Amino acid sequence: MKYTALHEKKRHGSADFPIQYYFVNEAHPQYEMQPHWHREFEMIRVISGSFHVFLNNVEYDMRQGDIALVSCGVLHRGEPENCVYECLVFDLSMLRRRRDDALTDYFLPLMNGTRTANGLLSGDHGMLYVTAASLFALMQEPAPYYEMAVYGGLYHLFSLLYGEGRIAETEQNRRTGRQNETVITLLDWIETHYAEEVTLERLAAVSGLNEKYLCRLFKEFTDRTPIDYVNHLRIENACHEMVVNHCTVTEAAFEVGFNDLSYFSRTFKKYKGVTPKAYRQAVQRR
Repeated sequence: MKYTALHEKKRHGSADFPIQYYFVNEAHPQYEMQPHWHREFEMIRVISGSFHVFLNNVEYDMRQGDIALVSCGVLHRGEPENCVYECLVFDLSMLRRRRDDALTDYFLPLMNGTRTANGLLSGDHGMLYVTAASLFALMQEPAPYYEMAVYGGLYHLFSLLYGEGRIAETEQNRRTGRQNETVITLLDWIETHYAEEVTLERLAAVSGLNEKYLCRLFKEFTDRTPIDYVNHLRIENACHEMVVNHCTVTEAAFEVGFNDLSYFSRTFKKYKGVTPKAYRQAVQRR
């Protein structure tokens, strides 16, 4: 299984069945969920341990079995603690048969962000929780004809969410909305340019903010300074290169924007607790 937290422009699932299951444990190169957003709806379930998820900068503490609902377009990140978790990411357009069908009034507001269903589900939520949990089981070990069961489960889930009043008009004041959009703009730019030279001056030009306010706002939403975030992203992607693309340490360093191998090694150890060489050897032994 794989989960690439920042590469959210990729397609989840296939064109005719746009839903994907992801499994994440501590051995995964991108174990920590970096700040990101996407146009799809997402559900996150904690299998073991604990997970702190931030949805538009609102923190929710998750324990074993809890399921987080992440609406389309919501900026989110996660901090796992001795955690194994799984995610379902799906395009709500799969639930609309035509542009003007009877279901458009239910799903289009969720797709364009005028309605949200953010929050947590636990075992106390009865059939709503059972329905959400069943979707993970269906996608984890697909059986013959499972696609029909998945469609049925998704329709049932959203009918319950509406019926229990868990889908509401988006409430976000203008100032917070602008801040959120600014951080998303910066994250999108960094995702594209992280392997280049990234400075506060360049980020200020992208965001239209002065450097001091930019740093304060960025840390508020991501819990990292901009440069710390860039370096951490580089290391996460270096891990991905070594694990998925089987790159050498040198190849991975250059691929993510490090030109000095000594600096790369120090930075890698800062975030991962081991040298890149030791990390790669451990991966190869798995």
